[in-house]
Amino acid sequence: MAVSIDNYLRTLASSFYLKNNSDEVKRIDNSISNLYKNLDANLGKKINRRFIFGSYDRDTILPRKFDKHSDVDIMVIFNHTDYERDPETYRRWLHSFAEDFYKDRYGSKVVKTFPTVTLELGSIKYDLVPAKEETNFFGTKIISIPGTNGWRSTDPNDVKQKLTAANTRFNNVVRPIIRLMKAWNCYNDYPFDSYLLELKITSIGFGGNNVESGFFYAANNIKSWDDSQARTAKIDSLLYNINEAKKALANDNLDRAKHWIHRVLPTS
Repeated sequence: MAVSIDNYLRTLASSFYLKNNSDEVKRIDNSISNLYKNLDANLGKKINRRFIFGSYDRDTILPRKFDKHSDVDIMVIFNHTDYERDPETYRRWLHSFAEDFYKDRYGSKVVKTFPTVTLELGSIKYDLVPAKEETNFFGTKIISIPGTNGWRSTDPNDVKQKLTAANTRFNNVVRPIIRLMKAWNCYNDYPFDSYLLELKITSIGFGGNNVESGFFYAANNIKSWDDSQARTAKIDSLLYNINEAKKALANDNLDRAKHWIHRVLPTS
């Protein structure tokens, strides 16, 4: 029987996990706490609530040493009923807040991007997303963020709910597979948008898979007909190296299999 690389890939995926007790998480949580305090001091009555969402909330964010573009998403829902404004006004408020409290302090940077205001504290970026929340005819609360033409509705917890359900259904292999695939994406100069890659992998069925077979399966199912030539080349390279790793495993050569894996994945 061929040797397995499953345990090794599980360990590798664990090294791509931003652990709750790590110094990096402590710094992020401390920055978030101070950010909330400053938001309340500057925009308190105008804000309904604010919360973390995105990969940091989903537990799929990679440590900064693996993902130089890792960021923390913070949604800021304004009291739209009391302060009826257009999306640009809310973005301007957040931009003014960020400049007042952070610009040029301790090496901080403030960038007014779309639809967010990006605040860079140290080596971590925080994307502040302005939003409004309204109740529709059926009593359902609808969150909207700036779109290309006015507001567009969004569900900030949609991917998290799908990921949690998939991870539970497929024996807790989905999050490790996502971390492996995101590490490949970062290591190969980001052929995919990180969020869209995570969404794509979450939608794949991993019935009967362990981390090894699920990682190989995910790699074979991320291609789309409209991929760019550059993205296609990087996916083809991933598949070539995985196939070589499979050959090494079939020959009971685990070290050789690891060699091929680390042509497409960073070491821990």
